[in-house]
Amino acid sequence: MKKQLIFLLLMILAFSLSCQFLFPAREGTTISNCSDIVTVVRNIQPSNTPQSLYETGVKQGNEFDANEYFNALTNISMQDGYLLDYVYPIADLGASPILYARPEEQPSYTSIEDIPKGTDLVDFHDYIEIEDVEQGYFEYVMMDIMAGQFYLFWHALYNDTQIVCNSSDVNAIISDVNDGSFGNKFDISQQAKAHAMTNLEPLVQLTEDTATVEVIVFTKWGGFYRWTYTISRSFPHKIIAPKQENLVPYDCGGSF
Repeated sequence: MKKQLIFLLLMILAFSLSCQFLFPAREGTTISNCSDIVTVVRNIQPSNTPQSLYETGVKQGNEFDANEYFNALTNISMQDGYLLDYVYPIADLGASPILYARPEEQPSYTSIEDIPKGTDLVDFHDYIEIEDVEQGYFEYVMMDIMAGQFYLFWHALYNDTQIVCNSSDVNAIISDVNDGSFGNKFDISQQAKAHAMTNLEPLVQLTEDTATVEVIVFTKWGGFYRWTYTISRSFPHKIIAPKQENLVPYDCGGSF
């Protein structure tokens, strides 16, 4: 055990020395309240799926209201006249919500069967207005990553991507994986690479026409990534050519 610890520390040192190449100096504004706001959003999301919804895919009216997100994410909002809504289709291999933008005067679809044939659900991203500040663009990215992560069942649990805000998050992820009973553990090399990552805080850089948001994320089916979003600053906001860089490959090896 002692030899493994020494080896891990040496590997962390080696990776740290190379971090100037893996994580070059960045320009922009770091989001210092990342951890707090991620926690608030997680606490808003319901932990259990109502039995009736799980069995039928039909909403009864007392389910989670996705518009609660905007109570926490105060720098983004739905365009006037629209609400954030969802349907919950049941499939053989799982179930998860499909979010959409709904005109206020239009009744909510209680199930996917309520949607008229030939009608497409409206992409909610196109109806989110962003306060033109760095925090607003970060919150928009949070919505893209986290908004649909509730009432997940079976294969939908692959949607486990979490935002990494700091080194404490990295430590917690490694501990959760290695102390848990599900799937593969992080090996020494993977741990060293993960601990050597720097510049973990989300970063936002504004240009004349766009906002670039960098976030580190983790998924048990891929590992640690750096995701880079380029978002148009004019409404309707568009995500332009998102990029993903796998920093520490990892796969739990499990399946649902």
